Amino acid sequence: MSTNGSEMDPRIMRTRSSLRQALMELVTDKSFASLTIQEVTQQAGVNRSTFYLHYVGMHELLEDCIKNLFGQMRDAIYGKASDIGSNHQKEYEPFVEIVFQHLQKHLRFYRAMLGKNGDPYFGSLFQDLLSELIFEPIGGEMRNDTESELILRFFTAGFTGIATWWLESNQPIHVREAARLVTQDILPAYMRLVEG
Repeated sequence: MSTNGSEMDPRIMRTRSSLRQALMELVTDKSFASLTIQEVTQQAGVNRSTFYLHYVGMHELLEDCIKNLFGQMRDAIYGKASDIGSNHQKEYEPFVEIVFQHLQKHLRFYRAMLGKNGDPYFGSLFQDLLSELIFEPIGGEMRNDTESELILRFFTAGFTGIATWWLESNQPIHVREAARLVTQDILPAYMRLVEG
């Protein structure tokens, strides 16, 4: 039930925002798999029929939630600079730092959803959106072949693993240090592969 955000009625936007917020709050105390629509609507202060005006089910709400979060991250990344896609690894550090800042801002939600009790669908969606947001722009015009797809999948899964470890380990290194390590140790290998 996607509608262009700029054309959406403010009441619809408020209702969806309330449902997304309810989901984000509830999954920090209870696994997504065990959550019910009734619990989400009760937390959001709307009735069940209102939920079905916006979403088919819980996974569609989850997808809307992650797309909304990634939209915020995309705005922060592309609002910071327009030169993403250059070949200088050091220039990517601020963008990677934004990702870690975003994870930290929504720490409890991401820890719950990416952690060992998280939802596999969420993990897959997270990787797809991460690929679209960071790795594809960095790779520039990648070849459209199996090898390129494998490289992209490998690095997005690896970055997701790092993010999950960082969240579950209570951020053992500062956001800036995490961004520096990823930029210096992971992105150069990715860029060598996609450019080779």
